[in-house]
Amino acid sequence: MNIFATLTYSFISKLFRMGEVSKAITNNRLYWKCQLLGWGGFTIIAFLFNSIIYRDTYEFIPFAVSIFIFGIIFSHLIKLVILRLGILKKTFAAQVLILPAIAILFSFLGTYLWMTIMIRLGIWQIDADSTGRNSSFLRAYFFNLFPVMLTFSGWVLIYFLYHYVNRVRTEEQQKIEYKVQMIELEARALRAQMNPHFIFNCLNSIKSLIQDGYQDKSVTYLTTFSKLIRTLFQNADKKEISLYDEIETCRLYLQLEAMRFDSKFSYSMNVDESVDLKSIQIPALIIQPFIENAIWHGIVPKGNGGTVRVNITPNKEVLEICIDDDGIGREASLDNKAKMHVTHNSKGLNLTQTRLELDNSLRERNAQITFIDKKDERGYAAGTRVVISLPAEV
Repeated sequence: MNIFATLTYSFISKLFRMGEVSKAITNNRLYWKCQLLGWGGFTIIAFLFNSIIYRDTYEFIPFAVSIFIFGIIFSHLIKLVILRLGILKKTFAAQVLILPAIAILFSFLGTYLWMTIMIRLGIWQIDADSTGRNSSFLRAYFFNLFPVMLTFSGWVLIYFLYHYVNRVRTEEQQKIEYKVQMIELEARALRAQMNPHFIFNCLNSIKSLIQDGYQDKSVTYLTTFSKLIRTLFQNADKKEISLYDEIETCRLYLQLEAMRFDSKFSYSMNVDESVDLKSIQIPALIIQPFIENAIWHGIVPKGNGGTVRVNITPNKEVLEICIDDDGIGREASLDNKAKMHVTHNSKGLNLTQTRLELDNSLRERNAQITFIDKKDERGYAAGTRVVISLPAEV
């Protein structure tokens, strides 16, 4: 027994010399709060149970104190071993095998040391039998081994579940952060595609004016275009811009297109007085592609002009941005799709819809796009209305 005790004390002393690990544990306030509350509660339960069953309240007080102290010490040692061996970093199957073994090992060690110290201090009296052997000690040892083993196993189980749940949560959080990063990168890539697409269409319009001999108009167009380019460059690296800046961009674009088509279509922009455009943030260039689509795929194929209306109004808990045209409608536009793609690419609209979906995921918003096919009294296509519904808190 003395050799066993010597080896045990040596093992424990080595564990206590693990300065870095012990320091890390000491700094863990939550851990120590749980230790004190857990073992304190366990000790109180054991004390009350013994008082009710054996009615030796005062005699059990030293045992209750020893349970509290040894419980904290040995459970702390179990944690040190787990950290030192890196068991929590191993596979789930390995943890299931190793952790119970550690609990059993410390149950044997803890029970022996606890009884030995209690006997040496004179708190626990165990007499030898008639043969002079310590069979009484062994009987008491194995009698107390089971509850100690059960207690340490419960502690290890709680410790394992706590870290397992934390690890799962951490992994889920990392997945979410990774997903957000991917969404941001994808949204940035889409914004990078939007600006060249937008600029190319404007330059193409300038080229058409020059080729058609409209020099004065091309100068005016170029001046307006330069204002638009400056706005685009200012907002190039911004994920979101104010609705005011977005509306100004759309206004410049409508001016450019009206000049391009020699005022063959009219437009209007109406904003409800209750809407504070400068306080509302939206993804950059989220409205313009729908205006562009209304002109190029709705009004231009119509041949005899038309009207584009942009209305911004609050509606209960959402802000509605409505782009309304009296063009040929979506069905006829789809019939002309092949021909229209030869002269004008509608890539910007697809990019915008994708960007809005990504923005919903990234900002946890519920912005929606609704397409309404307008009909006249005879049931014929009378244009398209696009409604962008944004949460009021944007």
